[in-house]
Amino acid sequence: MKIGYLLDTHGGPYNMPMPSSGQVTSFIDHLWQEADAAEQAGFDGLLVPERHTRTECLFPSPLLLLAGLATRTTRIRLGTYILILPLHDPVHIAEQMAMLDLMSKGRLICGLASGYHPDYHNAFAIPMKGGRQRFEEGLEVLKLAWQQDTFSFHGHVFNYENVRITPKPLQQPYPELWLGGMFPYTIQRAGRSGDAWCSDPFPLQKETWKSQVAMYREAAAKAGRKSHVVLMRDGWVAPTRAEAERIFGEIYVQELLFYHRYGLLTHHPDFRSEADFTVANCFRHAVAGTPHECIDQLAMYAHEYDVDYVVMRFRLPGGPERSRVLDCIRLFGDTVVPTFHR
Repeated sequence: MKIGYLLDTHGGPYNMPMPSSGQVTSFIDHLWQEADAAEQAGFDGLLVPERHTRTECLFPSPLLLLAGLATRTTRIRLGTYILILPLHDPVHIAEQMAMLDLMSKGRLICGLASGYHPDYHNAFAIPMKGGRQRFEEGLEVLKLAWQQDTFSFHGHVFNYENVRITPKPLQQPYPELWLGGMFPYTIQRAGRSGDAWCSDPFPLQKETWKSQVAMYREAAAKAGRKSHVVLMRDGWVAPTRAEAERIFGEIYVQELLFYHRYGLLTHHPDFRSEADFTVANCFRHAVAGTPHECIDQLAMYAHEYDVDYVVMRFRLPGGPERSRVLDCIRLFGDTVVPTFHR
């Protein structure tokens, strides 16, 4: 199993005051430090999200961030987790992704999804209605732009005539396509059209998850494609479990409560009321604790949940402190990652 690291673009707590330019530049400097630490620690990938409009989201464009990372790193793979394709013109994305693949010498992963946040669509005057069609036409345009010298496309949303994208990506026929989505249709779409299926960081229900994985792998097999399951997890490693709980526990509880109050965890059997959001209960759904405990949790996802790749996130909007995050990345690289590379 491979392990990536999410370079989260939350630069502070939810609904923080409007950031100053000094806060933003300091955060960007910290992102470079996290990226350097993750590459040195042996993580397989460095993934970045797309987030807009909120004051705590201090680096909205994932492609600009990846361009910076391409010049700072040499080995680690770089990708979006996730770029919201319906917000963009796919020809622009095809052109920029091709250049990122060339800048990184073939290390790009193109992670795409339809998105769920209405504020993002409102900010760019793009209605959420019709998002499925925008996504699917956009995905087809990306593939045509990357593979053909010139192409034409006439859909319900996008229309292009004799368009040329140059230069082409280094990876052929194009960079890996990781497709997100948690509904049956989007899960099967990832199998039909992508190289991997990506999931959310929310707590899993084992039998539901296994049925989703089976649905995805069956769709990939029918399409004659290889399947690759990518799971995102929050977590923290420390010399003792008590230290992990002290540093990360309450921060993680508050993060899950945020999702619960947003309506995303209201049907999970482990979280029927806010009283269920204890550190012990929440840690069951994280990769957290001592190095040995983190290894056991990751092994469980590999063997019992049929996961091929885990994307770890150590820094949430509520913290921990940035210096502690760098220490966590290094300790995870020293004590956990090597187990899965042997």
